[in-house]
Amino acid sequence: MATRQHYFSQPDTVELVKNRLFKQLAYYCLALHSLLLVFFWYCDIWVLAAVNVGSVIAWSVGIKLLYMHQTPLALRLFCIEVTVHSVFVCATLGMDYGFQYYLWTIASLILLDYQLKLKFASALALLLILTFAMLFELFNTVQNTFLFSEFAPYIHFINVLICALPNIYTIGHIREVSFSNRYQLAQMAAIDPLTNLFNRRYAKELINNAQENSIETSQQLSVIMADIDHFKTINDKYGHEIGDEVLIEVASKIQQHTLHSDIAVRWGGEEFLLVLVNCDLTTTQARIESLRRDIATHAFNDQRLPVTMSFGIAQWHPALPFRVAVKLADDALYMSKARGRNRTTSAHSDAVQHSLQ
Repeated sequence: MATRQHYFSQPDTVELVKNRLFKQLAYYCLALHSLLLVFFWYCDIWVLAAVNVGSVIAWSVGIKLLYMHQTPLALRLFCIEVTVHSVFVCATLGMDYGFQYYLWTIASLILLDYQLKLKFASALALLLILTFAMLFELFNTVQNTFLFSEFAPYIHFINVLICALPNIYTIGHIREVSFSNRYQLAQMAAIDPLTNLFNRRYAKELINNAQENSIETSQQLSVIMADIDHFKTINDKYGHEIGDEVLIEVASKIQQHTLHSDIAVRWGGEEFLLVLVNCDLTTTQARIESLRRDIATHAFNDQRLPVTMSFGIAQWHPALPFRVAVKLADDALYMSKARGRNRTTSAHSDAVQHSLQ
């Protein structure tokens, strides 16, 4: 089902690139048909000169349609022009000169008309290929007195190149844009747009992978829950815009204190979750304390806004369900809050052992 587009919305990136590439292709073909017009006029083949006059007009109209962002309509006009031109040239000169290969090019490009249903676009492409095959049956024995008939193999080779190059160029560029868009969509699905940390949904997959790897390699994992102290007061007193700036700067500090193998997540609101990989409890405590001090001494909002964070740490045994490890870290975070905030608390080893039983 086609997506309904709002009046003020802009064409998506792929459509804009397609439009730009089709403009380049259209100017290329306009120049080509202008040369063919002169060429066939020079050879006294008036019918083909007249056909190329029509071709020049068709490609000129198509270019105007492209500038009006009527790409599908322009593409269909190009399809008709190429088909008519190929049939007329093959009927007049025969098949030795390679003008039939233009049908292959347009058959590929018609599939890029996303306003056509795939089945219908595929049927049109197949019809063009069938037309290509029928030309050999209809015009393979055409007799002519073409002025340059002795150069038929060379003209054939040139036409193959002329057909192939724009096809490869256009589809290659659209392929690159499609890959780029797919990467951007993957980033959007994985990253919290405000803090640039992993979002909660995507992070769970990474954490599951880290747990499996920990079981295989016997590496230690630590789970840390973190919360910005009095964040609601910051929003109420300074406004949500300043609150967002605090979240961004806190996330930046977290990224500075985490390794590439660690997992840093915006867990929700002003709450963050960290999973430190191959990190024992002593090392975890030292690293988180360093992060806590860095945030507490950082100059937020031109030194007018004091910001602190509280942390809860739990050593995560791989046999322990992740939700239990989070609960232990969350309980430790609660203890940090109860003790006055701006501090780090580790889950007691007895609590971890109890959870394993």
